[in-house]
Amino acid sequence: MLTQIKRGIGMTVDSFVVMRNNPKLLVFPVFAGLGALGFLALLFGSTLTGIIGVEGIEVIETQAALEETASNNTAILLAAVFLGYLGTTFVSVFFTAALVAESREVFAGNRVSLKRGIAAAWDAKYQLLAWAVIAATVGVIIDAIENSDSTVGQVFAWVFGVAWSVITFLVVPVAVLDDDSSVRGMFSRSGRTFKQNIGETVVGVFAPRVVGGVIAVLTIGAVVGLLELGVTGLVVLPVLVVGLIAAQLLSTTIRGIVKTSLYVYATEGRQPGAFDSGRFSSMLGNR
Repeated sequence: MLTQIKRGIGMTVDSFVVMRNNPKLLVFPVFAGLGALGFLALLFGSTLTGIIGVEGIEVIETQAALEETASNNTAILLAAVFLGYLGTTFVSVFFTAALVAESREVFAGNRVSLKRGIAAAWDAKYQLLAWAVIAATVGVIIDAIENSDSTVGQVFAWVFGVAWSVITFLVVPVAVLDDDSSVRGMFSRSGRTFKQNIGETVVGVFAPRVVGGVIAVLTIGAVVGLLELGVTGLVVLPVLVVGLIAAQLLSTTIRGIVKTSLYVYATEGRQPGAFDSGRFSSMLGNR
């Protein structure tokens, strides 16, 4: 297990190097964020417009009117919320698949192509949509349990959420890189790979988040320091926004590269070609 954990750390370090050498990979998370925001704006804008069209503009004139309108249209609003969850999940999964596909191309010595990555994700659209439906449904259930008043339920939701993230870590790489992946096959292959590479998978799930978290903490610390020095909020706010966005982009991109590297390592039994073989061998040893 210790060797697996070291190997996972090595994969994360080398994934950062791959990202640094191929900054174009960062565009896929940017597309995912913009696509999710656009989808939510369209969905809830059209939902609100539809409700106003039916009940009249007075529904938004007072808070009481808004609350009554929400109560009268609970089913519609709940459906919109779930569709929003599903849509943003699919957008995230789709561009993660594109990132994974292009990370694999980088490992093969090719340059990043946004068009090729998106085309690869589009070829796996049905598998990705099926996974998005499952992931969104499970996510809604976990959120509902976490928001309950039961402490036991909240602990269970957290534990299950962590386990779910680890076990399904390789679903997207299997969907987009395995030519013979059915919905059932995505789960079985991801679960089987998890059993064979527990240490690497656990590190792959959490290490990129730690990287993003460190950047976010440093950003907040810098903002607090600037405020203490008397710098105005108009100057500090862009620093905060840019820092937090950078933390999310770096974390998401590294996580996608790590997923791909773990898939390559699990299926081919060797480190990806773009990784530092000397560091990989000296730190991690043989499989």
